[in-house]
Amino acid sequence: MNFKDFGIREWLVIVFIILGLAAFAFEDIFKPKIYYAEGTGIGYNDDITLKVSAYKKSDKTIRVTNIEVKHADTNEIGGVCCTKLVEDIKARQKFEDFDFVAGATFTSEGFKEALTMAIDDIKNQE
Repeated sequence: MNFKDFGIREWLVIVFIILGLAAFAFEDIFKPKIYYAEGTGIGYNDDITLKVSAYKKSDKTIRVTNIEVKHADTNEIGGVCCTKLVEDIKARQKFEDFDFVAGATFTSEGFKEALTMAIDDIKNQE
């Protein structure tokens, strides 16, 4: 079989195979870079440490993908507070303006302090 004998269907198959293979080759170039940062804030009993992973969009806005929390507050108050705040941050993607949890003001303030520190660190990373 000669290349001159190929019809439009055969040429389209070849083009799509080449494009598919090229997509795998350039896949890593178009993935967003994940940034990691850590922030610490003062909680009720001890420090609250957040490990934040996020990526920057093309317009330089930050999208948080994961937040790990370490705290020494009680699980009944501090644990529930941190869980609610993490869910709220990941759902709304608002870092400066979020509601504190009633009854856990110190934990909420420490969480906000740690989150602000981590987000500022991510903003400064290249």
